[in-house]
Amino acid sequence: MSHSREEESTVVSIPNSSSNETTPLITKQQQQQHNRKRELLGLLYMTLSALGFSTMSLFVKLSGSSFPSFEIVFARSIVQAVLGLLICIVLKIDPLGNKNIRGWLFLRGFAGTVGLSLFYFSITQLPLADATVVFFLGPSFTAILAAIVLGEAFTLFDGICSVACLAGVVLVSKPQFLFGGDDKESKDVSEWARLFAIFCALLGAVMSAIAYVTVRKIGKGAHFMVHVVYFGAISSAFSLVGMFAFQKPVAPHGMSEYNMLLLVGITAFIGQCFLNQGLQMAPAGPGTLMRMNDVVFAFIFGIFILHEYPDIYSISGAVIIVLMTSAMGIHKVYSHSKQK
Repeated sequence: MSHSREEESTVVSIPNSSSNETTPLITKQQQQQHNRKRELLGLLYMTLSALGFSTMSLFVKLSGSSFPSFEIVFARSIVQAVLGLLICIVLKIDPLGNKNIRGWLFLRGFAGTVGLSLFYFSITQLPLADATVVFFLGPSFTAILAAIVLGEAFTLFDGICSVACLAGVVLVSKPQFLFGGDDKESKDVSEWARLFAIFCALLGAVMSAIAYVTVRKIGKGAHFMVHVVYFGAISSAFSLVGMFAFQKPVAPHGMSEYNMLLLVGITAFIGQCFLNQGLQMAPAGPGTLMRMNDVVFAFIFGIFILHEYPDIYSISGAVIIVLMTSAMGIHKVYSHSKQK
């Protein structure tokens, strides 16, 4: 969720006869260097954001052996809501936002909540890299929804990339009716559980796309911290109900488990802050590529920490999804730049 800032005020200088020709040139070079440094810093923030969210996913995976997914969502949401409110107080921002857009803010928070809950569930059931890759189909669904709701262009190129992404999901999920496998009942149960978790990750990607399109609809009408507060508050209420209605809550045993839940919230909040700042500073095309570092970190964490070793199908599917979603993002940036 990006929040655009006001342009810096233009400095008007009085021409000097001795430096009339050189001063503008030096100023332009200095401005270009400043912009370049700002863009590089933005890309660094986007990478740190990816690291923050991937670390969050790692803690979700580690917590999943002790806590149900709704309880993990609740822990993250409480931390996010509290930190968001504190920052709103410090910055003197109304956490409720403008009256005219509160309905949209609620929809954004609700869609994000459902998407996050489904994603967390899929993380607890699937290898970390597989769940992350499938969830990153979000940009494809965003392009489709933006065309329907916001009237943005959805080209043939976007359609080809989206179909290729679905092929990538098939490679990651590896359904037995296509790839074969053991037909024993115990294996069938495991197969259906895996496919259900893949479906949850897919549905989570759809809900995240709805949340993103809603943010686009709101535009500059709300500070990004207002989005954070709504998301945290709605997630807290939703996950609290889900925790008791659909799962059995588990009390943490010892400080290590409390710390694990706390780290889920803190790393998610850090990732979100770096993402918002990075979106303001980084060029959109390279910024899209930096966001894909989530997948890279997920594979690294999965292999070296969780000892989850992907097969050739998962790797191939991940490469297809990352390349196609990146191509869609860069193509849209290029198309918009040509229209200007």
